Amino acid sequence: MKRIAVLCVGNDCPGLNAAIRAATVKASELNIEILGVKDGFEGFLSGKIEVMTRNTVSGILHKGGTILGTSLFLPVNEEDIVQVAEKVEQYSITCLLILGGRLGVRAALKLMQSGVPSVLVPATIDNDLSFSDFSIGFFTAVEHVKDALDILHATAESHHRVMIVETMGKPGGWIAVVGGLAGGADYIITSAEPLDIQELLKKIRSRYESQKRFSLVIVENDVNLPSEIYQLANMDSHIPPAEAIGEFLEKQLKDINMEWRYTNLGYLQRGGSPVSMDRLIAIQMATRAVEMVKAARVYHAVGMKGLTVTEVPYSDTMINVRTVEEHLKNLAKLFY
Repeated sequence: MKRIAVLCVGNDCPGLNAAIRAATVKASELNIEILGVKDGFEGFLSGKIEVMTRNTVSGILHKGGTILGTSLFLPVNEEDIVQVAEKVEQYSITCLLILGGRLGVRAALKLMQSGVPSVLVPATIDNDLSFSDFSIGFFTAVEHVKDALDILHATAESHHRVMIVETMGKPGGWIAVVGGLAGGADYIITSAEPLDIQELLKKIRSRYESQKRFSLVIVENDVNLPSEIYQLANMDSHIPPAEAIGEFLEKQLKDINMEWRYTNLGYLQRGGSPVSMDRLIAIQMATRAVEMVKAARVYHAVGMKGLTVTEVPYSDTMINVRTVEEHLKNLAKLFY
């Protein structure tokens, strides 16, 4: 009997439980035993491994996070990789089923070099993996950004303020652009293109002069800002870029008495019950991954091309960052 060990690598995201559930149910149908690994590779090396059944995964579809837990630990040095290979042999594991983003890719490529078979399912709210249109968790994160902007819109308009909202997603820009587009952002700043600070000033001033005395500005986390923004804002370069932009705007727009407030959405973007699309792609990709193991098509990642599942052989290009598409950035600018 074939045996799959499923584990989560890297940061959590909504939809991981949907993938774990789908893989377990599909494995049961194909007469494959599936093992759940607690806390990623850290748990794998310490033997936190247990058999999963349909009963194990009953009732988890709607839950955020992952029932298996996860870890940022990667087996990258020779000693760790040897231990992973030994565990694979000890438990008679046919293939690892890795759920993760960029850290998951790195682990899969590293283990391939030592002959440890795996199949990778993309799971990251950043949606920036080069081999898939969509990653598990992205749609829920975007929904949270949209909801936050809907809520902040009312208080921004009431108090005539510029609301600066920090999102995750660096450096791809997907969460900021798609979430901002869906939530009606008035300006979006990401790592995907240089910031034109004069254009931002012009847009905010123009809105004030046209009696729209408020703005919603999205700033991707840790975006690189020109040093002059920190200097003109009289701020230390170690503070969050979103705060530096706020101070800069306030000093440059004193004549319109502009006030600003800063909201960091943080881990709210990674939590909560997964939306329908994240559940759908998780189910599609996880079941295909199990079918691939059954057919001995390992050292592959699954991905999405639209709503069609694809199979991509492992290669170094998988680690490349896929930045948000130009037409989406331009579409968002239409509403600035």
